[in-house]
Amino acid sequence: MPSDDGPHPVYSRKEEAAQRGDDPPGSFGHDEPAGGDLDPNWKPNDSAQNAAEGFIKEFGRERRPHREDVYPYLLIRAYSPGDRGVRPTWPPLPSWESLDILLIDAAYTGPFTPAQLVLSPTAGRRYRVFVRVWNLGLLPGIGVHLRAWFVNPGFFGGNPSNPAYQPHQIGGAMVNLDDRTRPGAMQVVELDETWDIPSDLTGHECLMASVSCPLDAWSGVLDANNDRHVGQRNLQILVGSDDGKALLSGLGAMVTRTGTLEILHGGAAVRPLLKGVLGTARSEFGPVTRLRASAQKALRRGVPTGTAGTHLLTMFQTGRGWLVADSARVWTMALESGLVKERSTDGRDSGAHPFATPLTTRRLIEKMGSDRYGQLGVLLDADSGDALTEGMLRLWDARGLSASDLAAALAEGGPYPHLLRFEHSDPEQRDAGGYSVTIVG
Repeated sequence: MPSDDGPHPVYSRKEEAAQRGDDPPGSFGHDEPAGGDLDPNWKPNDSAQNAAEGFIKEFGRERRPHREDVYPYLLIRAYSPGDRGVRPTWPPLPSWESLDILLIDAAYTGPFTPAQLVLSPTAGRRYRVFVRVWNLGLLPGIGVHLRAWFVNPGFFGGNPSNPAYQPHQIGGAMVNLDDRTRPGAMQVVELDETWDIPSDLTGHECLMASVSCPLDAWSGVLDANNDRHVGQRNLQILVGSDDGKALLSGLGAMVTRTGTLEILHGGAAVRPLLKGVLGTARSEFGPVTRLRASAQKALRRGVPTGTAGTHLLTMFQTGRGWLVADSARVWTMALESGLVKERSTDGRDSGAHPFATPLTTRRLIEKMGSDRYGQLGVLLDADSGDALTEGMLRLWDARGLSASDLAAALAEGGPYPHLLRFEHSDPEQRDAGGYSVTIVG
């Protein structure tokens, strides 16, 4: 063997042959060609082949990262808590209870503070509009454009062809957002214009906001249920002696000829909603932290449906007028008719309650037949606005339509805050949406 301490030794042919050994056939320096036959004892090694293919598939395939780990990921929340941008949200979670569209009376000119948040806007007044916007991506959002609109009160669900819900722009703003690892990933941004509510409006209008940037653009459609770039606030709060007749009648008037209105009780969701809208502002009922949602057993009405809340009423037009049906009666008669199965009280039933799916109650009512309408609720030969208010009064045995009257009709004890979600579906117009009313007795 050669030594590191000197030159390579010179061997004779015999010594070289001894060092190298016999050359195999077909190798360089050998005269005999290689044979073409395989060793008769050779067998393919399938396990080695499979292992190689598995290695290639595991480490050679393309791995696509999550979008938020590469680009900005803008968000205006549809609901709170828990919204991370997954769309659609409804059903069962509403897409119209955004806590990121905020109002402060223009008489206050200081910096944004939750202590000045407005409970319910009033027609004829001027309000500063703020939008809380989020970037959940690992890349900063540069050139983020915010805009806001007001829309007639009702069940605006994103159908731009519906003349009843044409948006009117309020204003806009530009901002830069940090990536999600920094505090500046969330900002509360004031728009460049105030919302001056004309005196001929109600103050119950829906508010919409959009967010967009070059690397995470908004589609241009005001559809909060299917686009995280859009926030929607269809919300009104009634307290104590506030009369809800005008608001409820107006919502009833927006029910279409082929549409269905369902009213659900939001249960414990009322507390985070009030906390987000009011912040630390003083109100007629004191601090939000003192409010306690009513327990399910305290409710006098409805059918519990799990995450969707408690189903209270269904209203739609029939050949004999508007039917306002009580959900508890519908469920009882559907059980007696064999259209649904009894659900256990210990939570062992799998899947969602049938009433958690929109239009289920209407389908059951129609299967039971028009001759049972009178047993399920009340038939009213009136316009849809009056039908809704009259139906609520009769079926709930309410003394009136003030916040305190409705709260007393819904639950025993209290006073409790109640979140009523008015959900409207119209398959013919391919539109669906909702409006929420919070009442505090």
